[in-house]
Order: sequence, then structure tokens, then C-alpha cells
Amino acid sequence: MAKGNFTATSASTEIVPANEYRDSLLIQKTNATAIALGIGEAAVAGEGVQLTAAGEVAHLRGAAARHAIYAIGDGGTGTYQDGDIHVIMCP
Repeated sequence: MAKGNFTATSASTEIVPANEYRDSLLIQKTNATAIALGIGEAAVAGEGVQLTAAGEVAHLRGAAARHAIYAIGDGGTGTYQDGDIHVIMCP
């Protein structure tokens, strides 16, 4: 499993490299600055997958998860984790 943080800039930037063996990728926004994601291609502001609020998540599976992921959004921050993620909530 790989994990990390990213900061989007005003230019499309690769935030997660391609991995031909990856089956699942979770990307979560951590601040209020909107970002756009490009899946396997450069990100374009206002197009593609949009994450606009802190806490929003994009969960990619299968072929989409294997591509390189790009982000654009001046100062937007986030985190990513590949592989299945299991959360157990205790009462």
C-alpha cells in the first residue's frame, strides 16, 4: 500500500504515479480550495472530477485506479491511499 499527501498548483501536476497492479485508490480533499482531477491525463480547471469541499472523496477502482492521477487547483491539498481501506467503527 502506498499513501501520501499532495498540494495542487495552478498547473496540472501528477499527484499519484501510474501503477499497473493497483486496483483501488482513494483521494480525499483536506482543505476548502477546489481541485480538479485528471485520470490518466492532465487535469483541467473546472473539468473532470471536481473536489470542492474539505473531506470530499474520489474512490477509483479497476482500470481507473491504475492510471496516473493529476490535479489542478491553486493551493488545494489532499491525501491519497491505495489498496482497500477498511474502517471499523466501535460504539
